[in-house]
Amino acid sequence: MDATKSNGISYSHILFALLIIVLFIYLAIPKDWQDATTTNEDGSVSLSEEWEKTIAEKQEQYAQHELYMLTAARKGYFLCQHCLGAKFFLNELEVYKYGTTGLGRNGRGYSETWLANHGLNYTVIMVGDLTSVKLEEASLIGAYAIRYENLARPLMGSEKAKPYWYRLVLPPGNNSLD
Repeated sequence: MDATKSNGISYSHILFALLIIVLFIYLAIPKDWQDATTTNEDGSVSLSEEWEKTIAEKQEQYAQHELYMLTAARKGYFLCQHCLGAKFFLNELEVYKYGTTGLGRNGRGYSETWLANHGLNYTVIMVGDLTSVKLEEASLIGAYAIRYENLARPLMGSEKAKPYWYRLVLPPGNNSLD
């Protein structure tokens, strides 16, 4: 199954949903100093309760980041923007992508329906502070070139290689170490 579109759900739909989430976050940020502060009876100034809550939520998001991997739920073709032909064949349980989120699986846009429609599984690898999670993500993405499932594929250009099946530097769903 092609991961670009299934049952009417496409990456453009996901991008639109993420845009809406970003818009809500933007709207939650005070637009001026008066919205972010409160002047107390004694004349001192402190942060407003709403702004303190927003700060605490952001801190919690950074403290409780998730490192996840998406794997193929079944054999098939998946979107791969760095591959020839923009798709790649994966066997069941092979890694499609590593990623991080402070919003959880659903906040990231990976609902059960979306995962099923795209033939992917979502697995949490670790939860930790943003720095630790990003360090591990870079390590996993960087080491994909020598991951056993990748080494089982032939080199591109060899007679055993197929148009959508050969060794990759990055997982099909990752376009960089980020």
